[in-house]
Amino acid sequence: MLGTITAMPPQPEDTPEIPSEPEKQLCASCMFPNELSAHFCVKCGAPMTPYAATGPFESVFAEGHVFRQAAEKPRSLIVVLGIWFIFGMMALAGAVMLFIGRDVGVEYVIAGAFFLPVSLIMIWKTTRSYLAHRAAK
Repeated sequence: MLGTITAMPPQPEDTPEIPSEPEKQLCASCMFPNELSAHFCVKCGAPMTPYAATGPFESVFAEGHVFRQAAEKPRSLIVVLGIWFIFGMMALAGAVMLFIGRDVGVEYVIAGAFFLPVSLIMIWKTTRSYLAHRAAK
């Protein structure tokens, strides 16, 4: 085997050190890098793990993310109609509580004063976002 040149593998001291960064997991919703132990995205609040959607306390945050996405970026008319249905019923209940609260008790007035504006704001915000998104197309 005369005349054959074989390359020698590089010596360990010859290879440059590559700084290793800790691994991150990407959010499926906004592609932001998060810590591996994160249950929710730091940037958008989307659930990152199955535990985030099944834990009793964490499921509240996961549902909140769904409502935020529906209000801020409604993708179809069915989402807007669903928000109108859910929060329309809540607005109706708030109005009824305000109306009968004078006779029943102050608790009903307080609950109605909370439910009515919150539901109307969600309906308004979702409808406005959908119409703005549709007009931009």
